[in-house]
Amino acid sequence: MSKALELPYFTIRADDLANWLDDQPNAWWTVDGDPVLTSCVDFPCPTDELSAELRRIGKSLRMFDPRTGATAHGDAVVIELLNEMADTDNNSGARTFLLSWEGEDIQWLLVEDIDAAKESA
Repeated sequence: MSKALELPYFTIRADDLANWLDDQPNAWWTVDGDPVLTSCVDFPCPTDELSAELRRIGKSLRMFDPRTGATAHGDAVVIELLNEMADTDNNSGARTFLLSWEGEDIQWLLVEDIDAAKESA
């Protein structure tokens, strides 16, 4: 098993991430690399399906901070800063987060699926 990358990270409760997602009602999301969520949810999915599954799982997560100069090491995330912490350096400008479940080595991506959101509108 490979060791997870050592990156600055915040801790976020599943309920807090779910609440933040609920505040993004028109967004759709894809998960890449997490066997837990991909076994329970058909991706891409709307926010409400993902937030419900996060609440059901109920585990805290590590949210890695891609910002230059970040130094967090397990601090509780400030929910109001999640949009700032999103990596949007991609062709579509989609919000992307690197996460792992607390206590797990598998890192995975939570990616806003802008095309799926447009198709569902």
